[in-house]
Amino acid sequence: MLPRLGAAAVLVCAALLARAQSDDRNLQNLLAALTNGTEATLVTPLITGELQVTSFLAADRLSAVDAMAVISRARAQLQALGEPQPTAEQIARVLAGGPIELPGGAIQAPGMLTASGHPAVIRSQIVAAGTPLPGSAYSAAAGGTAPPSAARQMAIQQLLAVGIVNPSEDQIRTALVGGVVNTVNGPYQLPGILK
Repeated sequence: MLPRLGAAAVLVCAALLARAQSDDRNLQNLLAALTNGTEATLVTPLITGELQVTSFLAADRLSAVDAMAVISRARAQLQALGEPQPTAEQIARVLAGGPIELPGGAIQAPGMLTASGHPAVIRSQIVAAGTPLPGSAYSAAAGGTAPPSAARQMAIQQLLAVGIVNPSEDQIRTALVGGVVNTVNGPYQLPGILK
């Protein structure tokens, strides 16, 4: 009975791996990073027309079964927190740790890999649409072609500095005109870029 259960688990993981490879390039890159020990580049379009480019590097290589299991646990945790369709970037943040913007508000993830003794490093930056991404098969072609205003770009950078990675239009407006935004560390008063 036990060998059959093991074979069934391998088949389920293989099916999930095939689905990940065909459906979502970011998820495919994340899975490859976990199993090969290489750095993954994850590209997430933002509502501003810009792109969030995230680099993820796990300290240790995991087997394909373990990588799929940890991705599945991270996805389930995000869904339990109110994110019905977690992105690969959100999954990577749960794995490495750090701030995550969710529908119910921002959280600070402790890092599933770090907690299990396999730390990971994650870095993000926001780039304009059309920016070439070095070392990646991606080009930053999502979104509009008009560059964002300098004030809007400054507002997004200010929000990023306080831990808001994927700001809503309301948060951007607050950064532009001033006011309070909720961060993972509590309310934060922004002076306003346009004042």
